Amino acid sequence: MREYLFLKRHSLEKWRRFAESTHSLQYQQLLRQADCHHGCAPPSEHPSDSITYIGTAVLNLALAYLLSDDETYVEPARRWIKTAISYPHWGKERMPDHDLDAAWLLFGLGLGYDWLKDVLPSDERDALREKLIVQGRKLYEYSLASEGKWWSSAYWQNHNWICYGGLAFAAYALCHSCSEAGSWAARARENFILSLSYMPEDGSNYEGPVYWRYGVIWFLIYADLLQQETGEDLHDSAFLRNTFYYRLYLSGPNLVDTANFGDCHDRRSAHTAAVYARLASLYNIGEAQWLYRHFYQTGEWQREGAHGLVKPGLWAESGLEFLWYQPDVEESPVKDLPRSRVFADLGLVTMRSSWDGDALSMAFKCGTPNGIKAWHSGHALNRSRDWQTLNAGHDHPDANSFIIIRGDDYLAVDDGYAREKLTRHHSTLLIDGRGQYAEGTKNAFRGLDATWGARLEACLAFDDVVYARGEAARAYRRDLGLRQFSREALFLEGKAVVFRDVIAADAPHRYEWLLQTDAPPQTNGPRSFTIKSGETACRLHALRPKGFTHQVREQEIKANPTSAKPDWIISNTQFALALSPTQPRQDCSFLVILDLAEFAVESAHSERGMAVDLIGAGLHWLIGFANGRDGILTESLNVDGRFFAGRRRNGQLDQFLAGEVTSIWLDGELHFVADRPVDVALKRGTEGTRICVSAPDSTWIRFKSGEPSAGSRKGRNREIHYDAPTGMAWVQAQAGKTDFAIG
Repeated sequence: MREYLFLKRHSLEKWRRFAESTHSLQYQQLLRQADCHHGCAPPSEHPSDSITYIGTAVLNLALAYLLSDDETYVEPARRWIKTAISYPHWGKERMPDHDLDAAWLLFGLGLGYDWLKDVLPSDERDALREKLIVQGRKLYEYSLASEGKWWSSAYWQNHNWICYGGLAFAAYALCHSCSEAGSWAARARENFILSLSYMPEDGSNYEGPVYWRYGVIWFLIYADLLQQETGEDLHDSAFLRNTFYYRLYLSGPNLVDTANFGDCHDRRSAHTAAVYARLASLYNIGEAQWLYRHFYQTGEWQREGAHGLVKPGLWAESGLEFLWYQPDVEESPVKDLPRSRVFADLGLVTMRSSWDGDALSMAFKCGTPNGIKAWHSGHALNRSRDWQTLNAGHDHPDANSFIIIRGDDYLAVDDGYAREKLTRHHSTLLIDGRGQYAEGTKNAFRGLDATWGARLEACLAFDDVVYARGEAARAYRRDLGLRQFSREALFLEGKAVVFRDVIAADAPHRYEWLLQTDAPPQTNGPRSFTIKSGETACRLHALRPKGFTHQVREQEIKANPTSAKPDWIISNTQFALALSPTQPRQDCSFLVILDLAEFAVESAHSERGMAVDLIGAGLHWLIGFANGRDGILTESLNVDGRFFAGRRRNGQLDQFLAGEVTSIWLDGELHFVADRPVDVALKRGTEGTRICVSAPDSTWIRFKSGEPSAGSRKGRNREIHYDAPTGMAWVQAQAGKTDFAIG
């Protein structure tokens, strides 16, 4: 019985049984997609537009025929194939024969050749085979000629994955009739093995969530093909295993909108049914299966299929969705996941008050261009081979920036797709009007060496309270003499976000603290502004510097997402609130609070550090930041750490978070002590006390507690000592992260 390319996991008869049973929903969607190609064909002359959709059209028509045995799908497939092979080049406006258009057609028409060759007239079959050989040869030869320059060795770029993926499908489709095909397949294999080894283990992608949905699918396509053809398994990849969570945690509270870092066509075109189905089945990710089915229930797949801006698009992937869906993966609701996650390679921290649709979510980004692994690996490759492998054209100069969403409403926004990458479009810092890296061009990182790069320095999360710190001094040009740009962000239960910036330079500068919004902020008073978005209103309190001026600037941002369609322009308008000290300064600090709970916000007098009180009904947050190594000292608070966030309910301290701390005193009462600096989070409730400690070495800690009836560490009983006179419990925390529950 004949085997079909890319269908070898099951016999054709079994695939047909799936279509009538477990995969009937996916099968009907495939037929609808194939049916829409019946009465049309591509233009007879190559348009000034991308033709990638021709490849997926042929794929879906051919698969619909195989599964249904309905010959009415063969005729439109023949029309689409004839038109495609009549074009002298694949691709017109951008790199004809050598880039994405050629790759997508090699993929789709390569499958079409294999799947339909038994029913195509011999002359049409031969013509298709010869065209695939011609185009495959051109793409392969370009990959050799351009090695070390463009996509051929740009291991972190979607063009690399797509072009080698298309070449691989042509190679296996032609392996019995083209002597060159073996070389194509070998080169594609070598490339994907290298690319996967260079991808970050945390699953992140510097190109952003939209290009993630466009490019990462090709790792899955190729790995599936290689395993079916050779038995070699590339799926044992930390990147692939974790990459679903990168996409999920960049979702807004409604799970549809995105924290749109990187180049994003819009704030929604970033979900992909085929990828969620594949990742769920490969790695038994119940949350991916849940989200995949959830979007069918809510109608999101219908909306994305009809209106998504990424092409060929969601419905074009219907054939892949059918082949990758696995019905027996058990669903796990996303609400059971932690509310924050760190993607250290990208310098990205995401957090949310809950998994409910009306929650507050924030994404904070302070990382190295391309991600730290790619940036330094790429520069090492460049030095050793005299190559230019790095192309971060979809990354932005946005170190120490953030995006905040409440429900459906964006409070702090990002520019999305931009023709010119400019720091002034992000919620971060300008220095004398200048931004980060080589801003102002499409690729803001071209020509920069490994001495550049911001970094995420710390993150401490405990339920819906999260602290993050980024250092971005190395994101700015050296002639500014910038020695420090530390930004600390405290996310407080979705009720407020506190930002503290510390800036130091060798000479005075004019610093501008930026907040990007969809609508112009309104001034309430000398230090207060209102940001409105949809149904949400948020107050901004600027407590530092003591003297500042402000401006609201309107900015129009434009981009052409693909040079294959030069007349397609995306445009949007956003506003920037800029806060600046009244005079240039050498050193400067900002303390800014975004308040969604109508707190009374009061600066606290500090002998050491900087402190603020956020006071609401029955609730009082005490926030402190150290200015150096001497901690925080106010009338009521004495903490020797880097930061402190404590919550009082009805006068009692029931929760706190602190970094690099050995002692915490409040109102003359000792609440925590450790024998060396640790990060600590503690929360008291009706069922006892939870405490989490991160320590470099084994450490004894003491903390305020009622007499414990039991103690546990990671679910195991552990001896807890108790000192009645001081009301303190003490226990030994091991090196690393230790969680206790005492009640």
